[in-house]
Amino acid sequence: MADNTLNQVWLTYALEEEAVPHALTLYFSLKRLLTSHKVGVIVSTQICQTSREILHKSFDFYVALDETWNFKNIPIQTFVKVFPFTLKPFEKIVLLAPTMLVRGDLCF
Repeated sequence: MADNTLNQVWLTYALEEEAVPHALTLYFSLKRLLTSHKVGVIVSTQICQTSREILHKSFDFYVALDETWNFKNIPIQTFVKVFPFTLKPFEKIVLLAPTMLVRGDLCF
């Protein structure tokens, strides 16, 4: 059986500075449960450079969200939920709000 862990990702986002600690907490809760899947983050331009560097170093997969991609001017909270469908390397993506905390079973 092929290893599908490379084409599956847990994904969260940081759209404002206040979401950065939440996204990091989510990341560490996933890693604490020894997930074999990559854990990624989508980062808005609203995040300061220092926080972006911390997120980039922490997560397995980092996407800098370029708001010019949102040519239909969809609210950013909605756009970030649709945007992951454009990430070609992954067959399965589970998008988690940064305020979530994972405490158990990670099967998907």
